[in-house]
Formats: sequence, C-alpha cells, structure tokens
Amino acid sequence: MRLPREPHPVDRPGLLISMIVCGGLGTLAASGWNGDAGRFQPIAAVLAVVLFACFLIMFAVFWVGWLMRGHELWREARRER
Repeated sequence: MRLPREPHPVDRPGLLISMIVCGGLGTLAASGWNGDAGRFQPIAAVLAVVLFACFLIMFAVFWVGWLMRGHELWREARRER
C-alpha cells in the first residue's frame, strides 16, 4: 500500500502567486518613476528593481522545479516498464 504523495512544490500555488504579485507590484512601481510633475522618484526606481529581481529569482526557481518534476515523472514511467 502506497501512502498518498505530497504534491510537488511546483504544483502548489504559493510560488506562482508570489511571482505574479512581485511582477505586478514591480510594474506598478516602475510606472511611478516619474511621479508628481514628472520628477524622478528614486524610491520607486529602487523598489521596481528589487521587485523585478525577486520576480526573476522566483521564475528561475519555478522553472527549475518544473523541469525536476518532469524528470521525476519520466523516471517513474521508465521504472514501471
């Protein structure tokens, strides 16, 4: 009897939701670079860069996890033959 398997981290919504939130907030911060009267807003620029960096890091983690899950499924299929 096999125990129910815990879902792969890529199948959980937390990482994907965090990635989308960081990307959306980064886009909003980037639109605030030229705030009131067209003046440059340095805090908005820094925030946008940090949020986009977080988005890219989470995207890389998600992509690697997706590849690892595919490899795991492939190995299981080969073992069952």
